[in-house]
Amino acid sequence: MKFSTKLMTVLCAMGLVGAISVVTPMVNSEAASVKKATKKVTKTVRKTAPVTIYLTRHGETTGNVMGRVQGWSDFPLTENGIKVADQLGYGLKGIKFKYAYAGNLTRQEVTAKHALKYSGNSKVKVNISQFLREGGYGSFEGDSIAADNNKIAAVYGYQSGDDFMKNTGKDYWNMLQNAYYRLDQQNSQQTKLVAGDRAESATMVQDRMTKELNTIAKRTTNNGGGNVLVVSSGMSINEYLSTMAANYTGAAIPNAAVTKLVYQNGKLSVTGPIASLDYVNKGASLMK
Repeated sequence: MKFSTKLMTVLCAMGLVGAISVVTPMVNSEAASVKKATKKVTKTVRKTAPVTIYLTRHGETTGNVMGRVQGWSDFPLTENGIKVADQLGYGLKGIKFKYAYAGNLTRQEVTAKHALKYSGNSKVKVNISQFLREGGYGSFEGDSIAADNNKIAAVYGYQSGDDFMKNTGKDYWNMLQNAYYRLDQQNSQQTKLVAGDRAESATMVQDRMTKELNTIAKRTTNNGGGNVLVVSSGMSINEYLSTMAANYTGAAIPNAAVTKLVYQNGKLSVTGPIASLDYVNKGASLMK
């Protein structure tokens, strides 16, 4: 700002030159503060991409085919199980995954790797977490499911496994898990397993699944959001969904079926159908 000599003389006479010299820097300082605050607000309101978790069951295993109890037991995928994992991958093509997670069982990790490979996400690392594994069945691991059915059903006063399943509806999977837990606590199988190797209760499975999936969602949000592939198992997925999905029915989850979860306002919720085979079916068509 420039002043004429005449104006400066008048201002000096009025004693205002000092005031001018003080006020001008303050105005500049305020403008700088406003500019800085505006930049800060702009950074704060920058949107983070949403988080979508593709919660998936592993492919078919030798244990599935033989009708074996396979909680923490490490049964491998069958040839058909690998094929289904490949189909899942082809069906997921076009979806870019930022992260991938699997339980610490071979069937879960291998399914995740095949799905990533054939969906165009082969460079994505599979993070392994024991908290995503199947429910533990302790002393019943490896047993024939058919042979144990009546013993499990009797815990609740049912005559057979079929009767038990038919009459418990969407509570079936949690009650089944709790039956294994109760019998193993009683040591009905007469094994020498230590406490940490015995069957889990439904609450134990639900708690670890919930905590781990929320941790994954928060971590992804803090890193800009995006899509996440998570491979777990049928019982543990069912038990988790029973606690938070409004459209949960308790239906069995097929191998490689996908349930999409979205993370909003600090909460995970289901979007779309539970245990969808759309991706597998789409992949099967593309592989023909």
